[in-house]
Amino acid sequence: MDHMYSSDTVPSLPALIEERLAADDDPGLWVEILRAAAEDASVLRTRSGSRLYAIVGRCSHWARPHQSRWTAAGGFSLPLGYGDGEGYVGGLPKLDWNVTLEFDPNQPGWVCPLQSPTKRFRSVRLAIPARTARHLQAAFHADWSRATLDAKQKRTVFYGLRKSGDGWQLVARSEGGVKAKRKWAHWSAKPSVKYVSIPHSPGFRS
Repeated sequence: MDHMYSSDTVPSLPALIEERLAADDDPGLWVEILRAAAEDASVLRTRSGSRLYAIVGRCSHWARPHQSRWTAAGGFSLPLGYGDGEGYVGGLPKLDWNVTLEFDPNQPGWVCPLQSPTKRFRSVRLAIPARTARHLQAAFHADWSRATLDAKQKRTVFYGLRKSGDGWQLVARSEGGVKAKRKWAHWSAKPSVKYVSIPHSPGFRS
């Protein structure tokens, strides 16, 4: 398996992702995003033999990102999309491309799977913004399937990161959803999320 990282090595990306990143995608951000998702995955109670997969992809088209805000930890562009191309605001962000990774609880981290997942597999879908090398902050959208964070239903989580001299740091994580007002031409989205500000940790580096 192609490992993402371990505590004894320099963090790296799985080859499936690294080979798809553009010149203006910041690989350090992707490392921290996968790390954040792995930390959430590591606390899940899994059944014996049950596997968890991540559908990870790059998103270039967000729902009017500069006119809607997620106010956590100083504010981020609200990571909502157009229903994965279905045309409505507040749905899954449409991915330019995506790859499937498998969670390895022994790291913990994400690895390239040896076999494709079966039907009705447990997963988290990570929509990561494009052109992040141009910016010092980013928010990404995670859609956790049923039987992961919640036993009975899907859960949407926002994660906010900022870049400093120490690299990318996770500074906020949502605990809820959003309420959106939908219109054909104009719309506004008002966050109704509770969030946790993440303190700086010297060991949380990219």
